[in-house]
Amino acid sequence: MKKRTGLLIVLSQLLTTIALFIVFYSRIECKPNHVGFWFVLVLGMSFGVALTRTILWFRESDKK
Repeated sequence: MKKRTGLLIVLSQLLTTIALFIVFYSRIECKPNHVGFWFVLVLGMSFGVALTRTILWFRESDKK
């Protein structure tokens, strides 16, 4: 079996979050007491994790 790096899993989570953002864009309000605020926060965190994992994956592939 191949060793999985988890890059595909992280990118799929990012794509799911972006798709949900696009679907519910008209209903999102960026006030702290509304769900939209937290949704935008999760979108940013998801992007950060995907970016970090991608950079780490490139560094691993350069070492080989």
